[in-house]
Amino acid sequence: MCVIKPEPIDEGRVLQERNVFQPMGTSSSKVKPEPDAAEAMLGETMNLVDEKPIVSRSATNTPSVGSKENKDQVPVAPSAPQYDKYTSPEEITYNPEAALKTGLGIVGVIKEKIRLLDIGNQMRKDVWKKELDELSAHSTPTTLIAICGATGAGKSSVINAVLDDTIVPTSGMRACTAVVTEIAYKPGRSIEGDVSFLSREEWKAELQILLEDLHDENGKVKAPTDMKSEAGVAWSKVHAVYPQIPLDFLVTLTADQIIARDPGIERTLGTTRKISAANSKEFGKAIAPFIDSKEKKRGKAHDEKTSKKNDKAEGPALWPLIRIVKVRCPAKALESGAVLVDLPGTADANAARSSIAQGYMQRCQCVWILAPVTRAVDDKTAKDLLGKAFKTQLMMDGNYDTSTVTFVATKTDDISCNEIITALRLEDDPELLEIEDKIRQYRRDENEKRKAKEQADAEGKKLGQAFREKRAIVLEYKEWIRALKDDKDFEPTLTATKKAKGSQPQKTESGKKRKSSGESPKAKRRKSNRDADDEDDPDLDGFVVDDHDSDSDSDIMSDVESVVSKVTASDKDSDDERSENGDDDVVEDMVEEDEESEEEVTVESLKAKQTIAEDEAREIKEKLEATKNTARDALKQLDKLETRLAKAQRQKNGFCAKARNEYSRDSLKEDWRAGVREMDQEAAMQKDPDNFDPSFEARDYAAINLPTFTVSSRDYIRLTKQVEGDGKPTCFSDTKDTQIPDLQAWCHSLTISSRERTARSFLQKLKTFAAAVESYLDDMNNVSEVDRAQLRKRWASDYEDPSKHSRGEQNAQTYDPYDFGFNLDRYLAEYGEGFEPQAQTPQEPAPANPGGVAPVLKRKFTELVDEAVYNLHDIFKAGLEEKLKIGSATAYAMAYETSMNFGNSMHWSTFRAHLRRDGVFRRDLNAELCLPLTSSIAKSWGEVFEQDLFAEFGRQTTLAIEKVIEEIKDSAAPGLAERCNVQGNLATEDAETALKAMIQVVHEALQKEQKEISRSLSPHVQEQLRDVYIRAMEERGRGSVARQKDVVNRGVQDSRGDMFAGGSNILMSKLTLAAETVGKALDASLSELARKVEVLMSVLWEDINTTTEQMVIRSAAVEVMAEISQQIQFWIRAEESRRKQGTLV
Repeated sequence: MCVIKPEPIDEGRVLQERNVFQPMGTSSSKVKPEPDAAEAMLGETMNLVDEKPIVSRSATNTPSVGSKENKDQVPVAPSAPQYDKYTSPEEITYNPEAALKTGLGIVGVIKEKIRLLDIGNQMRKDVWKKELDELSAHSTPTTLIAICGATGAGKSSVINAVLDDTIVPTSGMRACTAVVTEIAYKPGRSIEGDVSFLSREEWKAELQILLEDLHDENGKVKAPTDMKSEAGVAWSKVHAVYPQIPLDFLVTLTADQIIARDPGIERTLGTTRKISAANSKEFGKAIAPFIDSKEKKRGKAHDEKTSKKNDKAEGPALWPLIRIVKVRCPAKALESGAVLVDLPGTADANAARSSIAQGYMQRCQCVWILAPVTRAVDDKTAKDLLGKAFKTQLMMDGNYDTSTVTFVATKTDDISCNEIITALRLEDDPELLEIEDKIRQYRRDENEKRKAKEQADAEGKKLGQAFREKRAIVLEYKEWIRALKDDKDFEPTLTATKKAKGSQPQKTESGKKRKSSGESPKAKRRKSNRDADDEDDPDLDGFVVDDHDSDSDSDIMSDVESVVSKVTASDKDSDDERSENGDDDVVEDMVEEDEESEEEVTVESLKAKQTIAEDEAREIKEKLEATKNTARDALKQLDKLETRLAKAQRQKNGFCAKARNEYSRDSLKEDWRAGVREMDQEAAMQKDPDNFDPSFEARDYAAINLPTFTVSSRDYIRLTKQVEGDGKPTCFSDTKDTQIPDLQAWCHSLTISSRERTARSFLQKLKTFAAAVESYLDDMNNVSEVDRAQLRKRWASDYEDPSKHSRGEQNAQTYDPYDFGFNLDRYLAEYGEGFEPQAQTPQEPAPANPGGVAPVLKRKFTELVDEAVYNLHDIFKAGLEEKLKIGSATAYAMAYETSMNFGNSMHWSTFRAHLRRDGVFRRDLNAELCLPLTSSIAKSWGEVFEQDLFAEFGRQTTLAIEKVIEEIKDSAAPGLAERCNVQGNLATEDAETALKAMIQVVHEALQKEQKEISRSLSPHVQEQLRDVYIRAMEERGRGSVARQKDVVNRGVQDSRGDMFAGGSNILMSKLTLAAETVGKALDASLSELARKVEVLMSVLWEDINTTTEQMVIRSAAVEVMAEISQQIQFWIRAEESRRKQGTLV
C-alpha cells in the first residue's frame, strides 16, 4: 500500500530541556546528510557548527539538576551502558559506522553523568553543552555522485541496475530526464519520494518562453508538426498541463491568464507531494500520475474530436511542472552514504531546473560520465565527450583527477561480433576458435537432425496415407459382411471382386463398370453408416488411432502426428486422392483379379480378407508410431541443439564484448591522459609562450588511471530477473561480466574517505572531550585555596575586582549625554523620530578580567586572523591577477569570431531559441565567450586552491596557545606545577584537535566559495548581453535571421570590454570578499577555541561542590569516565590497525 500526502508544515523543534545537559537516548547509525559545516562557516552567522537544538527522548520527563522536582532526591543509579564494551582493540571489527554508533552511545553516557554534576562555572556549562551537541550531531556523511549523460546513454537503466530495483522510470516518463532526481538511502523496506513543483513565478517565466517558441519570426503561430522542434516541445509541455486550451486560443493568452484558467494547477505550484510505498512496483504506480507524459496513451494520429475526449478524460499532466524529485530507498549500494543525482541536459526552458542542476554539479564530490560504448570509443573519445568548458571547470574546481571523475561506458551488450573480430583482429584467438568450432559442430548436428526429422515426416506421410487406405478397406469389408448377413444388396467400391447377392455393378454413362470414381448422395450416406458402425466395433480398437495423441509431447505435434490425426477424415477425400494420383493400385488389382476369377463372395471369405487387412493396417500403424517417435526425438534434439547453439552464441557475444570492453577501457584511460596533457600544455603555452617546451612532462601521466567501467545493465537486469518477462541475456551469463557489481562496489568505495575521515575526527574529538571531563573530575583537594585564588585572580575571565565592580555600578547610574562615550548617530538611529533601529551584530560582553585566558587568546587570534586574510589576498593576487589579464585579452580578441561561429553553426529556429533564453539552450553562448578566459586561468586557479592555504596560520595559532599555557605554568604555585603540566598537555592536544577540524571546515568552505566564484563569469557575461538578446528578438520579417545574428555579433563586440575586463575584476573582488568572510568565520571559531582552552585550564582554580551527594556522584563518574577513555582508545587503535592493513570498507 502506498500513501501520498502533502508536505507537512514545519513548525520547528522546541528544546524542552530545563538544564543545559539532559540524558540522551540510544543513537542509531542511520545514514543521513552530513551537517554542512562549510555552508554554515560562510553563512550570515559565521558559526562553524549548526546550532539546531537536539531533543532527546528523555528530555521531557527527566528533571534537571537544581530544579524544584529534583530537590531532596537521592541521586539516581548509573544507567546501563549504551554501547558494547571490549577488552582489547583486537576484539573490535572496525568500520566507520560501528565507530560512530559506539561513540554516540558513549556520548549518551557522558551526558547522563554530567547532568548529575553541579557545575558552577557558566563558561564550562556553555562550552560543554556546545561540544556535546556537536558530538551528538555526528552521522555517516553523504557523498554526492552526479550522473551525467546525453539522452539515450542508458542512465536510468544503469541507476536501476546499481540499485537492484526499478526505482527510476526508463520509458514513457518525460520528467525522469527533464528534472534532477536525487536518490538516497533509507533503512527498512518501503520507498519514499518527494515530488517538488515549480513555484508560480518559475512556471510563469517558463510559460512566457514557451509561448514565444510557438510563434515564428512574423508573430504567426507555428504548426507543431515536428514534436522535436522548439515549437513541438513547447506545445507538448503546455498542452500536457492545459489539454483543454486549443492552440489557436492559447497563443492569444498571457502566461498569467493561462495559469488562472486552472485553479487546481495553480494550487499545485510551489508544493511538494510526499509518496510512500511498500515496494518499487507500488512506488511506480504512485509516482506515475505526477511524471507520466501520457503520450503513449494519447497516440500520435488522433483526430481533434478523439483528442479532446481523451484530454478531458485524462486531465492535465504534471510532469512539466516538476522542479526536483527526491527518492529514498533501501538500496544496498547506497547504505554507506552515496547519493546518486541524475542530472538532465541543459536544453530546458526553465531557469529553476537548470539552476538546480548547476548547483548539484557545484556541490557533488564525484561525477560519473555515461555514454554508450560504441559512441565512447568509435565516435568520441573520453577527453572530447566532456567538452572543453566542462573539463575547464573541473580543473578550476580541483576535480580533474581520477578520484572525482568516473567514466561508465554503457550498452556493452549491443555488439556485432564480425565487426569486433575484424577490428580487434581476434580471428586467431584460441578461445574464440574453440567457441566457433563448437558453434559449427552444433550447426552440423542441427542440420542432420533437421534432415532426419524431414525424412521421418515424409515417411510418416506415406505411412499415414497407406494406413488411411487400409483402414477404409477394413471398414468396407465389415459393412459388406453385414449386408450379406442381412441379405441386402451391397455395392463394394474398394474391394469389389464379384457382385454380391442381389447387386448389380454400377455402370458409367459410357456403359463401363465404375470403379471408385465418384460419390452419390447414397454413397455418402453409406460411408457415414460405416463410420458410425466403426465407432461401436471393438474389433477395430486395436489399430484405429485416436485423433488426440496421449503422449506427453502432444503439445509439440510433428508432421507425422498431423497425418495420424486425419485418419478419420472423410472417404471423399481419400477417393478423390486415389482418383487423381492413381495411388490405389493394390485395390484396383484386387478388383481386377476378383472380376477375372468370378469367385463367389461369402461371409467367411470376406472375414478372412478382413483379418488380413487388419493385420496389414496394424503393421502400418506400428511403423507409423515408430516414425512418429523418430520425428519427435529429432525435434527434441533440435530443441536441445538450439539451446546449446544459443548458449554458444552468447559465449561468442560475451567473448567479443569482453574484448571490446578491455580495449575500450584502455582507450578511454589513454584518451583521458591525453586530455590532461593537452590542458597542461595549453596552460603552459599561455603562461610563457617563449619558453614553452612540448616535450616537458608537467606530471606523471602514466600514473593517471581514470576509473572506467564497461557495463551492461540490460543483461544484469535479465540475469537477476529484476524485471519479469524481460527475456534472456544476449551476451553475458554471469553478473560479474556485466561489471554492474563492480560499479556497485565502486559506489561504496567512493564514500570510504569521507566515512573514515568523519569517524576518525569524531573519535579524536570524543577522546579529548572525555579526557577533559575526566580531568575535571580528578581530585584537587590537595591544592590549597590560596593557590587557587592566586591563579583565579590572574587568569579567570569572569574574575571581578570588588572595588572596580562598585565603582562601575556608580558610573552606570549617571547618564551624561555629552560624555565621550555618547554616540549621536546611534542615539538618533535608535530613538530619533523617523529613524528605524539599525540591525547590529551582537557584541560579546566585555570580560570582567581582560587578562583572563580567553581574552588574551582572542586578542592574539585576531592578529593571526588579520594576517591570514592579508596572506590570502596576496596569494590570490599573485596567482591569478596576471592570468586574468592575459585571459581577458584572449577572450576579447576572440569574442566576435566566437559569436559569429555560434550563430552560423545551428538552424535559425534553434538560434532564436537561444536568444529567447538569454543565450542558453542546447548550448551556452555566454560560456563559450568566456571559454578563452577560463581556459587560460583554469590550471592556475586550481593550483591556488589546491595548496594548503592555512598551514602557517595553524602553526602560529598553536604557538599562541602554547605560549599562554606556559605563562599559566610560570604563574602557578610550586604545588600546582605537576597538575599544570597535565592540564597544559591536555589543553594543547584538545586545541590541536579542534584547530585541525576548524581549518578543515574553513578549507572546505573556501573550496565551495571558489567554485561558486569561478562560475560567476558566465552569468556576468549573460547580464551584459541581456539587452542585446532582447534587441535581436525584436527583429522580424524578411531577412530577420541575418539581422538578429548581426545584432548579437555587434553587441558582443561592443560589450566585450565590460564582459571580460569587468568580469575579471568581479572575480578578484569576490575572492577578496571570500577572504574577508573566511576571516570573520575564523574569528568566531577561534573565540570558541579560546573559551575551550580556558575551560580546560580553569580546573586549576575552580571551586567544586564538596557536599556528600556531589562527591558520591563525582566518584561514580570518575570510574565511568576511566572506562570510557579506555574504550575510546581501543577504537582508535583498532582504526589505526585496520588502516595499516588496508581493510577498511
